[in-house]
Amino acid sequence: MLTELNVQNYALIDKLQVPFKPGLNILTGETGAGKSILIGALGLLLGSRAEADVIRSGAEEAMVSGLIDVSPSAELVEWLQDNDLAIDDGPLILRRVLRPQKRGAIYVGSSPVTRAQLEDLTGFLFDLHGQHEHQSLFSTEQQRKLLDRFGQLENELQAFAMEFQELSRRKKEWEEFQAARAARDEEIAKYQHTMQEIRKANPQLDEEETLKVEKARLDQHERLHGALSEVLATVSEDRTAVLTALRRLMPSFETVAAIDPGWEEGLRRFETVFYELEDLAESLSSYRRSLLFDPNRLEEINDRLAILHGLEKRYGPGLEKVLEAAAQAEERLALWEDADSSAEKLANMASEQERLVIQKAVALSERRQTAAKALETLVVEALADLGMPKARFQIALTRKLGESGKPLCSIWGLDSVDFLWAANWGEPLKPLRETASGGELSRVMLALKSILSDADQIPILIFDEIDTGIGGEIGQSLGRYLKRLSQRKQVLCVTHLASIAAYADHHLKIEKQVSGERTVTQVQVISGDSRVQEIARMLSGGGSSAGLEHARELIASSRVGG
Repeated sequence: MLTELNVQNYALIDKLQVPFKPGLNILTGETGAGKSILIGALGLLLGSRAEADVIRSGAEEAMVSGLIDVSPSAELVEWLQDNDLAIDDGPLILRRVLRPQKRGAIYVGSSPVTRAQLEDLTGFLFDLHGQHEHQSLFSTEQQRKLLDRFGQLENELQAFAMEFQELSRRKKEWEEFQAARAARDEEIAKYQHTMQEIRKANPQLDEEETLKVEKARLDQHERLHGALSEVLATVSEDRTAVLTALRRLMPSFETVAAIDPGWEEGLRRFETVFYELEDLAESLSSYRRSLLFDPNRLEEINDRLAILHGLEKRYGPGLEKVLEAAAQAEERLALWEDADSSAEKLANMASEQERLVIQKAVALSERRQTAAKALETLVVEALADLGMPKARFQIALTRKLGESGKPLCSIWGLDSVDFLWAANWGEPLKPLRETASGGELSRVMLALKSILSDADQIPILIFDEIDTGIGGEIGQSLGRYLKRLSQRKQVLCVTHLASIAAYADHHLKIEKQVSGERTVTQVQVISGDSRVQEIARMLSGGGSSAGLEHARELIASSRVGG
């Protein structure tokens, strides 16, 4: 639930704190009061693109922030983990800062995020439906998305898309193989050279590092030998060596331990140090004896490293990539050994994948058919609630066929989706884009969105004047519908209809005021007589006694009918 929206220095807004409540939140105000400005600010918080000219004149930056009480869904938790974000105890805080001619900043809690990340995150929490959004119903692609969302086909579609992409890859591989056959000799020579060069060198994954260590010993043999001799002289070889002194001290330490048993442990520690140092000296001495400077070996190492570096330059980076190149060359040559059988093998693999894709596409289509029937019924019932009891709604699914009659498939399956509609009984069904008026489209959109709200877990729905083209009586039906919807979701609705505003659980009035020498947009929570006066204004533009009485009746009726 969105509990608070804070806006500073945005358009006509100087500084604004807007509280929201559970249920149906209604925003009203005269034309030009700033309703669209407030929705624009909220849109910024949801990730919409920003223009620098929305920053209030004279201000260095604009800021929009929101407090959201959220119970994360499994999908949201997974998204947060994938993006290295976390929701702390308490409300989720979103904040966006705009600066003129500078890069803005976006934060989730205290973590900076990109605009794309903000848009993804708020997509789990908000659904914003603008006054012109119903026009998206003209798009058959949007209609398909709505149907698939209702049928909860997203996971199946994702799996199908992967199979379809695999089919595309196999077809491309076969086509490339066929084209490459024309340049067969050149291809064979190329891969033979690659494989022979790498196999002849026979590189091992870890040998380069081993050679570098050995090279370092040979390059600095004299320095290494000198350092070892200096250490051994001090530890064991000189007359004043450390081991000689410790050996001389041993009897004295034994006497101390014999006199005072409390030092027996100290004696053991002394002996341990002596023997450890003696063993270390022997190891160092043995290592020094093994050091031999062999210029021929140094030359061999340099030559070998040069070979490895050459391979890495041509096939790398790294010996792992070199070995992968050899394996790939060997695989391609194996294919060329029998080009005809290889081509047949690739064609069969593509054909088998195509058979699998068509099979899955048919299953997907059948699920769409089932979902379409269920959605048709629910939309017709919802339209009756919205004042259109005679409306008919049907979803046409058609399959594209090729010239041979074979189904043509896309990444979304076999079906082309089209919403058909008749506003009145007896009229023929026609595509929605050809027949529906603005008010009718608004009601269809509201019906679809409310139905789909049960199919997803998005908790906050925002409607920006989707009542455009709708009259008062139908507005009451729409108000009742929004009221029922708000029992399951938090609903924010900008409206110009009193018959909708009467159903508010929480009524916010937006108005312009002059403060000093500037015009600012203000928002106030209204209730009681103030709310009656605002609804009366929406009814008749004034506050006559008849208008006030009508407003009270509307509010009372909404409490009974809602």
